[in-house]
Amino acid sequence: MPQIEIEYSARLPIEDALHDLALALHHALALIADTEVASFKTRLSRLDHLVIGDGNPQNAMVHVDVRLLSGRTDAVKQAVGQKVQELLLTHLKDRVGDFSVQFTTEIHDLDRGNYHKIVL
Repeated sequence: MPQIEIEYSARLPIEDALHDLALALHHALALIADTEVASFKTRLSRLDHLVIGDGNPQNAMVHVDVRLLSGRTDAVKQAVGQKVQELLLTHLKDRVGDFSVQFTTEIHDLDRGNYHKIVL
């Protein structure tokens, strides 16, 4: 548990900042969601084929999808979303150059009864 996916426009010059962003998310969200840093998994998905708005190549996006085991309150989910947005700006806003970037975040529940995990 928690599962995070960061999808981002391939043209954005941010790849060298994503590892540090993922670690910052793990540490900050563990405190908010009352879980352990070791439980986090983040997938980084570069999107080479993407159309935003009117198709202007200067349009770009970074989307963070956070999945937490069900049972968190709406207040916790709101705090997670706000922290993600804060960390996106902290780690990426100075790297996006002349791109018009949409930073978005979505928080989902992982159904406890349907989530399975084995650690070796």
